[in-house]
Amino acid sequence: MRTTLRRRRRGLLPSLRRVFLGNWTAVAVAVLALGAGRAARAQTPTPTPEPPRLLQDELDLQANSNVVQGSGARAFGMGGAFLARADDATAASWNPAGLSYLRAPELSVVWADSSLGNRKIDASGLLVENDQRSGNAPDFLAATFPIELGSVNGAAQLSYQRIISFNAERTITEPDRIRIVQSDGGFDVLTFGSGWQLSRRFRAGLTVNRWLNGYRQTIERPAPRTVPTRQNSNFTFSGWNVQVGAIWSPRENLNLGAVIKTGFSGNVKLARSRVDLFTAADGTTIPTSNAYSRPDLVLNFPGAAGFGVSWRPRSNLTISLDYTRTFWSKGRINNFFTLPATLPDDQAPPVPTFPTDFFPLLPYPTLNDFGQKDTEQVRTGVEYVIISRRLKLPLRAGYFSDGQYFRDASGHAPRFTGLTGGAGIILGSFLLDVAYVSEHGSYTDFDLNHNSIRSHRFFASLIYRHRRRP
Repeated sequence: MRTTLRRRRRGLLPSLRRVFLGNWTAVAVAVLALGAGRAARAQTPTPTPEPPRLLQDELDLQANSNVVQGSGARAFGMGGAFLARADDATAASWNPAGLSYLRAPELSVVWADSSLGNRKIDASGLLVENDQRSGNAPDFLAATFPIELGSVNGAAQLSYQRIISFNAERTITEPDRIRIVQSDGGFDVLTFGSGWQLSRRFRAGLTVNRWLNGYRQTIERPAPRTVPTRQNSNFTFSGWNVQVGAIWSPRENLNLGAVIKTGFSGNVKLARSRVDLFTAADGTTIPTSNAYSRPDLVLNFPGAAGFGVSWRPRSNLTISLDYTRTFWSKGRINNFFTLPATLPDDQAPPVPTFPTDFFPLLPYPTLNDFGQKDTEQVRTGVEYVIISRRLKLPLRAGYFSDGQYFRDASGHAPRFTGLTGGAGIILGSFLLDVAYVSEHGSYTDFDLNHNSIRSHRFFASLIYRHRRRP
C-alpha cells in the first residue's frame, strides 16, 4: 500500500499543483485528485483533510452540477419549475406525461448560449486565478405527433437534446501561467417518448433515451514561466436509460407532477495524448510525447427523482414549484487513468508511454474520494400572459437554489442561487420564447481560496404548431 502511494505521488505531484473548480454550462469534468488525501488519512488525522488532486481534466460540471435534464426557454424563464406544467414540445425533457397535452403536430428547436466567470482570491486578498469561459450549441430539436387510440388521446415524440454541453472556449489566468482550453461535444440524448391522458385527471408518459457522443478537449500551456505543453483528450460515451412521469389534476386549475429518471452504466472510451517542450542546457528545445487509450471505462451516471406543483388561479396566470434530487453520491467511473509527461533522457530515466496510475473506481465527476454529495434543486416560477385580441404575450420570472455535489473546505456542499426571466410571443402557428438565467455562488476550497462564481445563460425557442384547416 505504501509503495503504491509513493508511486502515485511521484507520478502526479511533480506536474500537478492546483485543483480547479469552475463551471459549465455549460458543461464538464474538473477534478480533485487522488493520493495525498489517502496518505493523510493513513497518518495523523487532521480536522479538514485535503482531497488528493488530479489536474489533467480541465472541464467540469460545476454551476451546472445538478444537470437539469430539461430544456426550453419557456421552462427556464419560469426558473425551471416545469415538472407539473410541462405542456409544450419540450415536455419529454421534463415530464413525458405532459406530451399528452399536445393536440397538433409540432416542430421545435432550442438554442443555448452560456458564459461563466470564476475569480479565486487567496487568504491575503490576492487574485490567484481568473477563469473565463463561454460557448453555445443547439440544445433541443423535436418532432411531435398527436395520437388517438379509441377514447384515449396522446402524443409521440422523437427528439435530440444536449444534456451537458462541452462547447466552450476557456482561459485560465494565474500569476505564473496561463492555460487555454478549447472543447466541443456534449452528453447528447436521442429520445423516443410518448404521453397519454388516461382519464380526465390523470396523465402518464415514458421516454426511452439513448445517450451518446462525449467531448473532445485541448489544453495548451504556453511559455515562458512553465514547460509548454499541449494535451488532448477524447472521451466517447454511450448508454441507455428511461424516464417515467405522471401528472395528476385533483382540480382543474391544479397539477401535481412526478418524474423518475433511472441511473445507468454507460460505456466510455478515453484517449489521451500530450506533447511537452523542454529546454536543454544549450537552449535547444526537446519535445517529448505520450499517448494512451483504453475502451473499457464504465461511467455510472446517477438517477434522479422530482416532484412539482403548478397552480393556475386565473386562466392567464401560472405559479409553479419543483423539488428534484439527483443521486450524485452514486456517480462512479471505472478504469480512469492519468497521462504523465515523458521526460527527456538527459533529465531523468525514460518514462514508459503509458499511465503510471489507473484508478479502478472513482467518484464522478469530482474524481476524488472525499464524499460526493446528492444534490437538491428547489425551483419556483410564474408566468403571466397578456392577451390583446389576437396577440398573446407571455411574461415569466423565476428563482432557484441548487445544492452542489462537491464539498468545500468545511466539508459541506455549497449552494448556488439564481434568478431567471423570460418572455414570448404567439403569432398564429409560431411560438417564440426567450429566457435569461443568472446564477451565482461562492465557497472556500481546500487551499483556503475564496471562489466567486457567476454564470449567465440565454435560451431561445421556436415552436411551429401545424393547425389543420377545417
